[in-house]
Amino acid sequence: MKVFEEKQSFRQWWLLLVAVAALGIPMAFIIDDLLIGNLENISIELLIALITLLPFIFLWKLSLHTKIDQSGITTWWEPFHFLEKKFLWKDLKEVYVRKYNPLTEYGGWGIRGLGKTRAYNVSGKQGIQLVNPKGNFLIGTQKPSEAEAVIKKYKT
Repeated sequence: MKVFEEKQSFRQWWLLLVAVAALGIPMAFIIDDLLIGNLENISIELLIALITLLPFIFLWKLSLHTKIDQSGITTWWEPFHFLEKKFLWKDLKEVYVRKYNPLTEYGGWGIRGLGKTRAYNVSGKQGIQLVNPKGNFLIGTQKPSEAEAVIKKYKT
């Protein structure tokens, strides 16, 4: 039995750069106040720094999981298992790996799409396209050739 498993996380260099830049402003105020001995605003500035940092911590912890096995294709976001999607082979009309444009086709990365066209993606331009009667679903992948080999094994 052959199984494909992939875990992807938001680790793009530009995301880290934005986090450092966003955190730099409140940190500059904190350092300035510490240097001049003005401690009355430190707690507010620390709170602002923490609030600024929280979205980046969230993105750092968020990961997309994909599993392809004999029963079908499953994908979910950790830690949000309630967003799990399970696609059984018998329910899929088409399954194939393709190149796509995340910005023009889905409006970016993450949990994207409306109506019958949806995507879960983290980075890159390769994805596993799933077509069923309910609509189209794309799962981004950094391992397109490995995914394609397992899909060919189970697709009937």
